Amino acid sequence: MSEKLVELAAARGSRLARTPVAHPLSAEIAEALMSLSGEAHRDVVISRIAQNRHRDAKLASPALREEILTTFDAHCQVGEAPGLFRLVFGPGSHRWALTPQARMFLETRGEA
Repeated sequence: MSEKLVELAAARGSRLARTPVAHPLSAEIAEALMSLSGEAHRDVVISRIAQNRHRDAKLASPALREEILTTFDAHCQVGEAPGLFRLVFGPGSHRWALTPQARMFLETRGEA
């Protein structure tokens, strides 16, 4: 899936397209959001990623949590600038979502 995210980012001209390889964590965030109907509170997303990595994990480690937050911020839509993710209720919101373009791209597996 990370290859598809790179293609989407390149098509949208986002910061992700400027990196040679998409951060694998951006794909994990997208997968977690897709499994949660496209949006959820960031703590739920972070917990889902931790549980996907380690079945017995109840919470993400502080290092993983920080890495997820940093990756989300790096690929977050800001104003009119394109991105893979967005803050549902604006700056300071803890409700994360896929952008409509990213969601459509992932739902159609890039075939649209």
